[in-house]
Amino acid sequence: MRILEYDEVDGQQVLELNLACFGWFLTPEQVKTIRRVDKRSPGYFAYYADENGKLLGQVGIVLVDTQTVNGLERISYIWGVSTRPTSARSGVARKLLSEAHSRLLADDVRISFLSTGKSLVAYDLYSKLGYGDFTDCNFGIKTCKHEKKATDVTFKSSSDEVTFFGLFKEYSKGLLGFVYRPKNFIQVRNSWTWMTMDVSGLFQENGRTIGYVLGNKRKEFLTIREVCCPRIEDVPRCVEALEKELRPQYMTFGWTPRDCIVRSYNQAGFTATGQEYSVFMVKDLSGKIDADEIKKLYGREEDRFQISGIDEY
Repeated sequence: MRILEYDEVDGQQVLELNLACFGWFLTPEQVKTIRRVDKRSPGYFAYYADENGKLLGQVGIVLVDTQTVNGLERISYIWGVSTRPTSARSGVARKLLSEAHSRLLADDVRISFLSTGKSLVAYDLYSKLGYGDFTDCNFGIKTCKHEKKATDVTFKSSSDEVTFFGLFKEYSKGLLGFVYRPKNFIQVRNSWTWMTMDVSGLFQENGRTIGYVLGNKRKEFLTIREVCCPRIEDVPRCVEALEKELRPQYMTFGWTPRDCIVRSYNQAGFTATGQEYSVFMVKDLSGKIDADEIKKLYGREEDRFQISGIDEY
């Protein structure tokens, strides 16, 4: 079995593999778009297990600048770990990940993150490879009652990336983790297609912009990927303005490890579901420090760690 890069394999087989495993149409044209738009995607794009010209598995990687208490840290974010169904449980993913880890460490990338589900077979594999739980992926839901509440906050659809970027930069001051976003981060997010956002807009109060939202709406369901307000206390009123304007029957949020933001969603009427099946995992590729020590590097216990669905791969 050989480990190859994207440009060394058949793009049609990559499409078939991702369609079979994720229902994701990762066409050669889509890969070209991602590479052009998302500069976090490395030249090799992903690693593939090849056996006599047949793709058996995939491990995708992006390289992301993050902030720790010690300064800037470039990390790997693993995506798209998959094995052809006929080759499942044959060690393909383990071999691919082990090789990817070695190559990353050789390039001075020492920390690797990934997200998965605790009920999946992959969770046990990642644990055996040295990944530890970093944070659960909080999730909440709200049944909307469309109560008539007076509010000075208004919502207006917008895709003004300059304003969005400025608001996030103001919000993320003093935070750790995924705080370095490209100015075209909305375009980057949409380039991956599996989480294209059709809800984007700004919140205003008395003519002043106080936050933005990015998400998805499917019939009566509105999924909030991120509500970003430099003042956390503005989040509940912004959510109410969003509900008033779009009038969904149900609203959900996810990927919010910061307790202060979860509390703000709760104030807006969301009910947290408690312990989650989804989990964000981390590994020190050098094997010198464990997940708890990495949590300290990122201020996880101090509620300073930033990530949201916009940063997910």
